Amino acid sequence: MANKSFWNEASRGGAVVGLVNVGLSLIGMALPSISFVASLINFVATIYLLFYFTRRRSLLFYKEGYTYTESLGFIVAMGIFAGIIAGAYQIVASNFLFKEMFEETFNTSIATLKQTGLYTNEMMDQMVTMMRSYTFSPLPALLANIFGNVLYFGFCGLFISIGTKREPEIFDINIPDEEDE
Repeated sequence: MANKSFWNEASRGGAVVGLVNVGLSLIGMALPSISFVASLINFVATIYLLFYFTRRRSLLFYKEGYTYTESLGFIVAMGIFAGIIAGAYQIVASNFLFKEMFEETFNTSIATLKQTGLYTNEMMDQMVTMMRSYTFSPLPALLANIFGNVLYFGFCGLFISIGTKREPEIFDINIPDEEDE
């Protein structure tokens, strides 16, 4: 039964982590004065929640054990679902909620790249097109967030999985009840 619930639990855990990330990101965008604190809380909350959901899943496998790779795979699967939620948020935030802030940040980034003098005009035009699509277009923004969360969660999972793996029970001790004797 525990093996059949993999995607169900990964989607539920990823949704919770994604919603916490979106909520704290929204707070950071709405109140720029505390954005650093919100980002720090977001980092700590993400690590804690990944550990919590993975540890809870590993406890289901107390007899057969839960390997490092199973733990890492579960964390990466949660990253897919958290990325979907984060991508949906970015689409709404960049096109509706904080459009001016995203445009300002985008224009500042482009101006900074132009000032370096490392890129030709043709290269800059290509970068502007690509960056605009990853920032404002729905499908590239969604895919970039999914990919980014998978990489981020995978990196965190390299360390979290050390603490969530379980060795299999090597002794199956069944102590008979008094009624069995």
